[in-house]
Amino acid sequence: MSQSAGSKLGTAKVLVVDDDKKIRVLLLDTLSALGYKTIGAEDGEEALALLEKQKPDVVISDIKMPKLNGLSLLRNIKDKDPKIPVLIITGYNFTYTKDQALDSGADGFLAKPFRISKIEELMQSVLGTEGYPDEEKPYKLKKILIVEDDEILRNMLSETLSSLDYFPIGVEDGQMALSQLKTQDFDLVISDIRMPKMDGMTLLKNIKEMVSQLPVVLITGFSSSYPAQRALQEGADGYLAKPFRIEKMDELLRDLLYEKERTYSQP
Repeated sequence: MSQSAGSKLGTAKVLVVDDDKKIRVLLLDTLSALGYKTIGAEDGEEALALLEKQKPDVVISDIKMPKLNGLSLLRNIKDKDPKIPVLIITGYNFTYTKDQALDSGADGFLAKPFRISKIEELMQSVLGTEGYPDEEKPYKLKKILIVEDDEILRNMLSETLSSLDYFPIGVEDGQMALSQLKTQDFDLVISDIRMPKMDGMTLLKNIKEMVSQLPVVLITGFSSSYPAQRALQEGADGYLAKPFRIEKMDELLRDLLYEKERTYSQP
């Protein structure tokens, strides 16, 4: 690994390898928001090709992937350049243990769903970097309710917001969201549209009846069925189509929470 390249936060280049596009994009955007340069690959073979061209400072790889799994990719990378740190992530921790990953030469291991703060700690450890000082962080604990039935996506979105100094609380459906809104105040709601029990459009209507000034951002992976115009006509304050870049969400939240100085109170 080039120590000069990885000596400062924001200059280190990270290669993320995961065949799950949602997870890969979210992790890429999260690391970008934290100040790293990022490259994505959907399998081990693509990662090895990029390794030669892009020369990343760190590799983060899932274990279970087609063509070339994470442990085989790890061994290939270490054969080529043993100094490149490789972090292994997996949702199959009962099959692929931490010991197996570390015995194969991994520099760190995380089981999904993991906290983004943990991967940030590992990054700083292998690169020898320090995070941004607290006084330089742009946000101070605005409370955001995340409504998303996909647990991995909900956790990663929550940790992304935490890394930006928001205070996220995640729930898995609209009914749970309404219960949270009855017991505590939030500054903004981010909700998926297609969910069991209560979809995002219905949740939006209920929220606006409860707390009309509370900003609601709708997100969806089905933009053809739920276009932005429809969501905004129904009263949404913002709309993002998956997969979206963290920079887009960051800009939208900053606009809704800070530039417009929105406030609300429970009736």
